Order: sequence, then C-alpha cells, then structure tokens
Amino acid sequence: MPIDDPIEKIRQIAEEEDGELLGALIQGAGAFEPIFAVAATVKGVFDAKERNERIRTAIRALCDELTTLREKLPSDASDALRSTWFRQAAQRLIQEAATAANNERAILLARATAHGCFPTDENSHRQQDLATYIRDLAQLGTDDIQMLTLMRDVYKDAIRTVPNMNRMDDFTNLFKVFKRTVNELDIHEDDIVALGARLSGFGLAYEVPRNQMLQSPSEHVFRPTRRGLYLLSLLESAETPKEKGN
Repeated sequence: MPIDDPIEKIRQIAEEEDGELLGALIQGAGAFEPIFAVAATVKGVFDAKERNERIRTAIRALCDELTTLREKLPSDASDALRSTWFRQAAQRLIQEAATAANNERAILLARATAHGCFPTDENSHRQQDLATYIRDLAQLGTDDIQMLTLMRDVYKDAIRTVPNMNRMDDFTNLFKVFKRTVNELDIHEDDIVALGARLSGFGLAYEVPRNQMLQSPSEHVFRPTRRGLYLLSLLESAETPKEKGN
C-alpha cells in the first residue's frame, strides 16, 4: 500500500503500537529527514523493551538508594517496606518510570521514592501518601520546579520564623524581593501567575489574599505550602551533587 503522507503513517502505526515502527516510518518518510527523529522518539515511547529497561533501572536505583541510606533507616524498615502504602508507591514508581523520558528521569523518581519511604518525624504522616508525591513529581516540569524553588528561597526567613506560614504579612512584605528576583531571571510576569496557579492546583503553592481591587496580574503573591516544601526536599535529596550544582 503506498504511503502518501508520512505524518499520517506515524499516527496509524502509533495507534497500532506496531513493533516495526521505526522501519515502517523510515520507509514512508522518504527524503523527509525530520521524520527520522520523530520515528526514533515515538519508537522509544512504545517500545516494550525500552519501557522495561526504564522500569528495571528505576527498581535498581530504588534499591541502591535504600542501601545508601541503610545506616539511617529505622529498625522496623523491613516491616514498612511490606506495607500497603509502599506497595502503592512501588506501583506508581513503575508506572511513571515506564513513561519517563529517559533512564535519568526514572532514576530521579526512584531516588525520591527511597527518601520518601522514611521521612523525618515532622513529615512522618506523608509516608502514607508517597504514591501521590511520586505522581506529582513526575508531572512537574522544569519551570514548575524553578518557581517552587524561588518561592522557597525568597520566603525562607518567613518560613523559618513562622513554620505554619499563617502570617500573610510576612510574605507580602517580601513580595518586592520576589519580583526583583524573577525580573533578574527574565521570567515574564504572566508566567509567574500561570506557574503559581498551576502549583496551587497540585497543592504545592497558595495564593496569599490581597486587595483584589488594587491587584494587577503582576501583583499576585504565591507562597509554597508545606506539602510543596516537602516535595522539593524529596527532589533535592534525589539529585546527585552534579545535578544540584547546575
């Protein structure tokens, strides 16, 4: 059957999850070279072998990280890893690793999972919800993480002074510092609103109430939530020293 439209062929084969995806696309693409790149990427998404490799990589990374943390683990660690919450977390890790962009991302999620298994006493109640944290972390993009990190860093003194973060003036008084920081990073003010709203949807940020009559789109004040700070701590614990330096 002749292939008149290589892009349409991609759609057809992707829907069928054809094991011969790459070869068929190259055959249909002819001289249209960008299709080669698309073909390789799509193949990686559907290729069961690659998915399984990402899953195996994540499980190995989870075990390696738990081994690294061995000296810090509680005496009942084995019992905890037989619990329902850990089973759910492991299932979520496998699902997210299978669809991760690459092995590096799968490893990051696995390391974060290991650290989430045994949180500090302050965050011990979050252990039961570890599967949700893995899901949220998998869905966050670079811009989301940058925004959450900025909020944490700018408002760190207010957070340290009032851990419950229930004094709104502590955050609004630092808003000029926050605006100066995002301006230095050349982040558009509309993106600040969008990212703040997106993080709020995950429960990772909260919009500080202000006088709406005087508020322009560039005057929205968001602060991290305790849940957001915890998720960020899992991410940073999972990063290698090299990644933290970037």
